[in-house]
Formats: sequence, structure tokens, C-alpha cells
Amino acid sequence: MSAKIIAVANMKGGVGKTTTVVALAEALAASGYRVLVIDLDPQANASICLAGDTLLATLIVRKATIEAFLEDHFLGDKKITFAACIRNNVSNVSHLNRQLSIALLPSSPNLRHFEQKVIHDLTKLRMSWSDIIKGLFAVMSGQLSKTRKAFDFILIDCAPGISVLTEVSVRLSDLIIVPTIADFLSTFGLQTFCTALSNRGLAEGLRKIARRPHVLITRRRQVNIQSQTAEELRNEATATRPAFDIFRTEIPESVTVANALSQIDEFPIFTQKWGPVVTPLLSDLVREIGDTLDVDRS
Repeated sequence: MSAKIIAVANMKGGVGKTTTVVALAEALAASGYRVLVIDLDPQANASICLAGDTLLATLIVRKATIEAFLEDHFLGDKKITFAACIRNNVSNVSHLNRQLSIALLPSSPNLRHFEQKVIHDLTKLRMSWSDIIKGLFAVMSGQLSKTRKAFDFILIDCAPGISVLTEVSVRLSDLIIVPTIADFLSTFGLQTFCTALSNRGLAEGLRKIARRPHVLITRRRQVNIQSQTAEELRNEATATRPAFDIFRTEIPESVTVANALSQIDEFPIFTQKWGPVVTPLLSDLVREIGDTLDVDRS
């Protein structure tokens, strides 16, 4: 099948966004799917978690990153190709005696500088904000239309908030996942953010998002305040005109999850990495996503 594109976004940091990308990439790959992760967060945490800091440093030096491609395309000589920036088989994790099929298009802290520079330089050329967004959309859409034939899923890790690249990513996606912690501060403004995702970009003539954003509760603790907030989120999702849908699956707060991301070379087996509690939940999430996107699992 041609890859389904999933953008993982939230206006807040620290809510499990990168954890969701890495865990979901490995869970999808463990289910037999070919996965590409595109890191559009200047913190590059997904890149580090998947490739490791040594390989990532090498890729940055080689200019095999998303910002190197985009800067060369818009402000350079167009010598760097999109395909050349994709690193195949980055995962050292296996499942059922086979290596997980995960590729990575990494980022680096230079991505933030690129976004500022491209806006500054293109504005000086009298391009409007709308023109810049449409130009980025056209480039990414064109590149992904070729790339998605080689994968089953493409996961995009977006930076917190709505940057120009997040704006483009949500318009390209078949599904937007919004991870959140079930507490007051994490969910404050969640409905507004999801509504904004549905409406933004329309004035620029960009593609309307395919379906409502789907909230994923992460770092779930069995305490009263989180149970109450989770129930409120589920009630909002069943309102007459909801801003979002919500997954049944919840990802618990767990030492296992923290260790899975902080000790990336210590867990060569998928089930060992995510543990007996989280592993089946990731399988549940993969099934929910498959049902949402009508993926043929035969």
C-alpha cells in the first residue's frame, strides 16, 4: 500500500510526543510494516532515540538532514536530494528474529535556524507568509508522493506549537495524533489547538485535514485527578461537534518507557524494550490506528 502519513503534534512540550513517535514506529515495524520517521522537531530527540548520537552526528556533518535538504532546495543549488537524506534500517531492535524495518529522515538543532532564515530570506524576496507555506507544502507533498511508495507508514514528529513545518505536516497527513497527559495544565487549550488544526491553512488554499485530530492519553497514572480529566476528555470527544476524537488505548507512565528512550542500546528485542505492560498496549494502538485509517491487515 502507499504509506499512510501520521503527524504527531501538540502545542505543548513534555506530553510524550517523541515517545509516541518512537514507540509507535517500533510497534508498527514489529507488526510487519515498513516505517519512515521524519523528525521535524529541532530538539531532534526522535532522531537520537532511533539513530543514536554518534550516527546522528555523522548524518548532520554529511548534510543528510531535513533542514539541509530544505535549505538547499529553497536557498541553495538544489544538489541535495530528499531520498539521499533518508537513512534506512536505523533500528537495532528486533522482533521474532528479524530487524525492525525503520528508516529515518533526521533533524538537528539547525532546523530552528533554517525556519527563521527561510522566512527572513523569502520575505525579503517579497514572498508572503501564505506563499512560503504553499511553497513548503508543494515541495514536501511532491517528495512524499514519491517516497511513500516505499513505506507503509510515515510518522512525522512535529515541534511543539504550530511552526511553518507543522502547518505543512498536518495538511499532508492522513491522521494527526495529539498526545496529552490527563491533567489540567496539559489539557488546557487542547480543544482550541485541535480546532485550530482543522481550520488553519484554509486561507492559503492548503488541503483540509482528512479527519479530526485523535488525542492519545500518555503518561497515565492511576490517580483521581487523571481519571477525572480522562473522563472529561472522553465526554468532550462525544459532544455534538467535537474538536477531536480519542483513542481507547492509554499509555501509562512507566519506568520501562523512560528506560526504553534513555538506554537505546540496551534493548535489542522489541518486547524486552517496552515490557509486558506497554507492549500489548502498543499493539492495541496499532490496531486502533489501522481501523481509523482503514488499513488492510491481510
